[in-house]
Amino acid sequence: MGRRRNNPELVEELIDRRWDDTMSELEYTEKYLSLSSSDMSTVAAAIDGMEAEFFADEDDQDEDSAY
Repeated sequence: MGRRRNNPELVEELIDRRWDDTMSELEYTEKYLSLSSSDMSTVAAAIDGMEAEFFADEDDQDEDSAY
């Protein structure tokens, strides 16, 4: 079994559609698992960054509403 090739188009698709209802969780997982390990790392890092930004914004809103 050889190494998987990088697929920048699929990386972009998975990042763009992570919270989009057009792709089922199963389809997303299958596509994610077909990526090379470096592409998986790229997707994971992008998703982690989006989640951190989302939760930071949510925390800011909670602090603003407490006053």
